[in-house]
Amino acid sequence: MGTEAPDHGESVDNGNNVRAADGERARLRAYGHQLIEAHHQLLDMLDELHDAAEGKLQLHCLTLCAAVTRHHTAEDTTVFPILAARHPELREFLDGLARDHEIIAGMLKDEMTREELDGLGAVLETHFIGEEKRLVALLNQLAPSPELDGSFGGRS
Repeated sequence: MGTEAPDHGESVDNGNNVRAADGERARLRAYGHQLIEAHHQLLDMLDELHDAAEGKLQLHCLTLCAAVTRHHTAEDTTVFPILAARHPELREFLDGLARDHEIIAGMLKDEMTREELDGLGAVLETHFIGEEKRLVALLNQLAPSPELDGSFGGRS
């Protein structure tokens, strides 16, 4: 039976809560889920950009461009090299994703028309879906690593 933890009012069950909290942290740190969350954040930013008034469009474009660039740079410099080293069979696929990143970088502009945003949205969504389908399970198997912490962030 549990006892009251001093000063916190929480029930402690002989270490079960500690193990549960550690398990929850590990679950929340799963890199594949972080990747999906980052992709959702970037797509949400794109939706916000569509909803922005004309006068605020440029500010939102700059924010989105910076977030997408930060996300893809982290993948190219941190995540993909780790995956390629552990899974050489993925090198060609990862090289394709890096090429996608270059194409997407070429689409990013400080000021974009609604049509350009639609094109960017379609390319990003297709890119994200392909990346997630192939990499999420592998990423979730990676052991926690300070090297990868924060590698998938979308917004700052």
